[in-house]
Amino acid sequence: MAMKKIFGSILVMALMLSCAPSVPENSVAAGRKPEIYPQYTDVTIPCNIAPLTFRIEEDGDGYVTRFAAGGKELVVAGKEVAVPVEEWHAMLDVANGDKIDVELFVKSKEEWKRFEPFCFKVSPDSIDPYISYRLIPPSYVAYENLRICQRNISNYDEEVIYSNHLVPSEPHGQCINCHAYKNYKTDNMQFHARQHLGGTVFVHNGKAKKVDLKTDSTISAGVYPSFNPKYDVVAYSVNSTGQVFHTKNPNKVEVQDKASDVIVYNPVKETVTHVANGADDLEVFPCWSADGKVLYYCSAHMEHLDTTLKRESEFVLRYKEIKYDILSRSWDPETGEFGAVDTVFAASLLGMSATFPRVSPCGRYMLFALAEYGCFHIWHKDADLYVLDLETKDYWPLDKANSPFPESYHAWSSTGKWILFASRRDDTNYSRLYIAHMDDNGVADKAFLLPQESSEFYDFFDHSFNVPEFMIEPVRITPYEFAEVIKGEPVNVEYKQNIK
Repeated sequence: MAMKKIFGSILVMALMLSCAPSVPENSVAAGRKPEIYPQYTDVTIPCNIAPLTFRIEEDGDGYVTRFAAGGKELVVAGKEVAVPVEEWHAMLDVANGDKIDVELFVKSKEEWKRFEPFCFKVSPDSIDPYISYRLIPPSYVAYENLRICQRNISNYDEEVIYSNHLVPSEPHGQCINCHAYKNYKTDNMQFHARQHLGGTVFVHNGKAKKVDLKTDSTISAGVYPSFNPKYDVVAYSVNSTGQVFHTKNPNKVEVQDKASDVIVYNPVKETVTHVANGADDLEVFPCWSADGKVLYYCSAHMEHLDTTLKRESEFVLRYKEIKYDILSRSWDPETGEFGAVDTVFAASLLGMSATFPRVSPCGRYMLFALAEYGCFHIWHKDADLYVLDLETKDYWPLDKANSPFPESYHAWSSTGKWILFASRRDDTNYSRLYIAHMDDNGVADKAFLLPQESSEFYDFFDHSFNVPEFMIEPVRITPYEFAEVIKGEPVNVEYKQNIK
């Protein structure tokens, strides 16, 4: 019996060895690089990213892929190329600061074809370990199934931060949006719940509360947020928005501000004050400077000219005239007073519209989206990402990261070495998340799709990703604890003339 077990073990080991994939001894050159999905060829990746699973989009009946770095080699068989997480990270460690060479072999009619190799350039710049995003179905008017999730991007683990299924919402429904963090940490964060049991879920120094940011002096409750990185205040836009649908324009949807201002909220004193509220200006997308003493925001000057129409009706007809500039105002944290308005980037003089300014952690660069008109660029096919040097005022497009399709909802990593953004480049309908490396001169490398455990994930996943944010730690408050906060009564804020 003992001998049979030994022979059995030897037989199993032999079978395992015989099944191990190997590189073909004889092959002919294909003369080109292979077609793969996602398009991960020659991308720069972080030294701590999850495995870049992809599939080989070449006809054949046999597939072998060889990874090589620093004398270490890994061979994988199959059209689906998926490397186990532990083996992948071991190879990243070897290739850190260098590259992983990837070579594909495809068998067809008993002949192996060898494709030109490509590589993964492994940057020594690590990436923040977590990201968060909202997942939303492809619907323009309904929001019955929304969730804000967090993902460990060194592997594929995803958790729900909050889902609107946790609080019964009939008959009104509940929208959730605009999650944000202070300094990439989660002990100071927020997201909004709209409609049923609406309010801003605000976590201040680890304690969660629901806040009603609407006052008699403001248009609405807070919308787009920006935490001051140095001081205990948060900037918001307050908006009255609407959407219209095009019949011929390739941009399917137009989301417009009917009216919008910028406010600042003090979570200690529970006060808000206006920063910008021009009668003929649409002001939106606030963003603090790295030192917390300058507030940037976008503004479009639009006068109500046709008194036979309502203001919002006229703006719908003049939608291509709505072009946003990037402005700024200094802020004195001692007095709580704001300085004069300064124009940072006059996009309207270029016949363009700039939105969603985000300042790099070093304070040198501003990332923004630029398109012909409007403020909701994730639906605008011509929207691209640009960088503005805040010292020299030079600006340039992120050519290697952009595509012919919409790019927006962008974020800097905590080191400023990586950016994360939403793009509709895959199929023009769904927004997916892309990552790109940024060098010290504000120039981006080729962007790559957020890796998933299976290359078929995006083929069947019927939700869009939006508002991606980097985090250096996960949210620790549970979805059920957030649900209890949402069920409770909100804290009401007081309007003040200036804020400290």
